[in-house]
Amino acid sequence: MKISILSIVSALVGIVFSGHAAVYTVFNDTFNNGSTTNGVSTPGGTPSASSTSYDIASSKNATASAISSGIFTLTLNTNTGSGFLEAQAVFSSTPITLATVGQYINFTYTFTDTSNLFVGGASSAVFNGLYDDAGVPPLPGYLANSGLSTTTASTNATGGCANWSGYVSEMQSNKCSMFTRPVQNGAGTTSANQELIGNNFGGGAFNNPTGTNGVNASSTAETNLNFTAGNQYTVSYTITLSAATTFTISQNVYSGANTSGMLIGSLTNTFTAADFNFDGLAIGIRNSGNSVDPVMSISQITVTDNVGAPAVKPLLGKPSWSPTGGAVFTISGTSGNSYRVWATANVALTPVTNTWTQVTSGTFGASATTYTDAAATSFPKRFYIITSP
Repeated sequence: MKISILSIVSALVGIVFSGHAAVYTVFNDTFNNGSTTNGVSTPGGTPSASSTSYDIASSKNATASAISSGIFTLTLNTNTGSGFLEAQAVFSSTPITLATVGQYINFTYTFTDTSNLFVGGASSAVFNGLYDDAGVPPLPGYLANSGLSTTTASTNATGGCANWSGYVSEMQSNKCSMFTRPVQNGAGTTSANQELIGNNFGGGAFNNPTGTNGVNASSTAETNLNFTAGNQYTVSYTITLSAATTFTISQNVYSGANTSGMLIGSLTNTFTAADFNFDGLAIGIRNSGNSVDPVMSISQITVTDNVGAPAVKPLLGKPSWSPTGGAVFTISGTSGNSYRVWATANVALTPVTNTWTQVTSGTFGASATTYTDAAATSFPKRFYIITSP
């Protein structure tokens, strides 16, 4: 009887895809997966539990920036009236290419204003950007202690991030803006060629050449964006190929630990698309004015897209049966994508998501997961189906 039941179950295991466009997790770092600072930035782990090295570049001493207990802290070592630092990282070993109109990449991060992010003055700022790393990772820790400067003939003028290109968003208390970060291949020979977020705002910021504003420039900037010490915020930054040679870039800022919080700032701009590849990111902070030490505590960084690698078809493996344990089968699919498994005693019931019973859910890993349905021992027959995402 049990063998006959298993034959029926095995024959009717199925696959269902939902109707909305798939979103793929490329990189998700909660700083519990082995990420480091100031090493060679090589992404590792899985899409849902990722790691890399975040390399610090700063105009002051920022060697106190570190990862500990699930938090990535960006900080200078002492108060300053004028200084900045940034974390540079490679998040994907293969570039994400926006090749078809409608494709996008999203960079979301959650942080706490531990202290002083906007206290210094109106020019104090928080930055983030996405880049093409041109196949070269950042310089591994060479720039963490006052490494970004205006000194000419620097040994750090080339290599590393000098050939990175991308797009940057700047958030200040009285405005937000967006601009390009071009390849730094002009006549300049300073270590500022390694800098990714500054756009000529002072000594050590990139200017070889400078970036350009989007078509809408600063006239569309959101004003009165206030970060308060002790509060948590989430930034969602999206680059969409909106036409064959046009990027529409949007940034939304929310209060709280995710994008479900209150929207407190937003900005959208358009740029002529020149480089369609993305595999690097940066987050930076600047203090300008009163002498303070800005401190940002980042709890999560996630990169998603709707491009995706070739999908692995969601699959329930052939079940086995235990009279005491129930039905046992494997679950596999594209790593990082979510899934739900449903069961019913009546295979004719539709729609599945309203009439079948959800028995488990999760996120596909790099290898198959084994699931045991102990409740199957209570049914004379049971059918299973998987839906994803």
